[in-house]
Amino acid sequence: MRLIYPCLAAVLLLLLTATGGLASMTQFAGSWTNVDASTGGITNLDISVMGSNAKVQAWGKCHPTDCDWGTVQAQAYAPGVSSNIISGADTLIAVFVTSFSQTTLVIKPNGNRLIVDSYDRFLDNSGRSNYFARYTFQKAAPGGATPAPGGETPGPGEAGPGDMGPGDMGPGDMGPGDMGPGGSTPGSTPALIDLTGVWQCDDGGIYYVRQLGTTVWWYGELDPNTPNWSNVMRGSISGGMINAEWSDVPKGSVMQNGNLVLQIVSNNELVAISKTGGFAGSHWTR
Repeated sequence: MRLIYPCLAAVLLLLLTATGGLASMTQFAGSWTNVDASTGGITNLDISVMGSNAKVQAWGKCHPTDCDWGTVQAQAYAPGVSSNIISGADTLIAVFVTSFSQTTLVIKPNGNRLIVDSYDRFLDNSGRSNYFARYTFQKAAPGGATPAPGGETPGPGEAGPGDMGPGDMGPGDMGPGDMGPGGSTPGSTPALIDLTGVWQCDDGGIYYVRQLGTTVWWYGELDPNTPNWSNVMRGSISGGMINAEWSDVPKGSVMQNGNLVLQIVSNNELVAISKTGGFAGSHWTR
């Protein structure tokens, strides 16, 4: 009989480890929902685990559906150099990168919940400050809670991994943070957005913008009298993004054209996240 108790203790130890009673990779696995239903940041996580490998999919707050940041490989960390990652991991780190932001998620268990620290930094020389946010997640009820992918993909941060990450979301702006990596809320026209006015850009130009509903026009030029270039743009707002076509016009000597995707950071700030045709400007303010 004396041998039964050591054997029983060993079996219990194995069961605790396998079910997440002790620190292990399995404690991270599952679909997780932010306990703050009104968050403007990260709304859901889906974490899959196989052995010592983990993948993290994140969603940021967007309208009408939350923005899918996509799935990235996560790195697991244990308390010590000799610890076993599978049975002893107590931290996951996942990094979401967009063209203009990087969102790093540090994920730690806290009882039957997860504490997620989000670190956002911008890569677009826009002057926006790096920022930090903390979220608490609970495991989603069986049968659902993780939203279907929708909206723009920021990237941790669009949307997304910064304001995005990823303002409402998206990796950076959608990214995590406010969400949209930049304050974007792909899928519908942001409330109270009015872009009509005179804007300055980091290409040295002046842009005269007119917004009517979800349609935006501009005329931009380097100099009112003898511009080297001048251009026109017509775009459509979808959430916190403007999808546009632009073309140089003959007031200037440059003749190019292409497409633009602009992120609406606020009523007074725009950031280009995609450009074709040789367009030089990236950051607008008024």
